[in-house]
Amino acid sequence: MPPHLDRHSGSAVIAVDRNYVPMMEIARRKAIRAVATGRAFVLDPATLERHGDFRAAMSLIIYPHAQALAESKLLMGRVERRVMKRDHHTCQYEGCGNRATTVDHVIPICQGGRTTWQNLVAACLSCNQSKGGRTPEQASMRLKRIPRGPRAHLFERFEAILKEASAA
Repeated sequence: MPPHLDRHSGSAVIAVDRNYVPMMEIARRKAIRAVATGRAFVLDPATLERHGDFRAAMSLIIYPHAQALAESKLLMGRVERRVMKRDHHTCQYEGCGNRATTVDHVIPICQGGRTTWQNLVAACLSCNQSKGGRTPEQASMRLKRIPRGPRAHLFERFEAILKEASAA
């Protein structure tokens, strides 16, 4: 469970927007408050029907008036800070245990790489400089893990909840 969620309130709940796109993971206490005030509804994972009963098992809620931001909008602002936080300030190249101080484009801009969540990783200065304007394959370097967007884990958990409900 992410550290910003209340550890004493039970499991986290996934909040989806009006188009059933996962937006965020929230504490159960906050989800109950949103349902009780009428801002959100509990979703039945098996049928995706809305109801207002927050006493039942709650894993999904829907905010009917909300719309999730696009992944590209989440990248606006302080890109370096957000990438470093996602990668826990650790160099993402294998064999390196240094603290990351820079953000590296996996596919360099000079080779057509873009500034997206999937193309940015945290790297220490020496790894970033030794890679240069090459891809990791060209520089004989490997990534510790594939970079993903900030909500990728939400989509995976959302799918798992729906599969589990349909199997039952």
